[in-house]
Amino acid sequence: MAVDFFEPPEHRLIVYGSLAPGEVNNFLLAGLEGDWERCVIRGHMGRHKGFKVFKYDPQGDAYQVWLFSSSLLPQKFRELDDFEGEEYQRVIIPAQVAERVILAYVYQGKSVD
Repeated sequence: MAVDFFEPPEHRLIVYGSLAPGEVNNFLLAGLEGDWERCVIRGHMGRHKGFKVFKYDPQGDAYQVWLFSSSLLPQKFRELDDFEGEEYQRVIIPAQVAERVILAYVYQGKSVD
């Protein structure tokens, strides 16, 4: 499996909840030019205060989620950080996209019920 760490993680965002295509808050990313593709991440998925949360764990279950790639993401992160609030932290994790592994940001829940 190829490892692709050349594109900066700042240009990639793993999306698993309301920001995903077709979901209620996708409008926050819909205006950005970029590409969507499926990817797999490992960890624990749950809910906290009614919202979906993910916590990275390399030994955890595999989840198929979305990867959004855009060179414009760095300009959007402040707005996304404010939107996600104190319950979530933006961290860099590995994700598998087809036959390659990349690094990308994800909003990780601080608590998983």
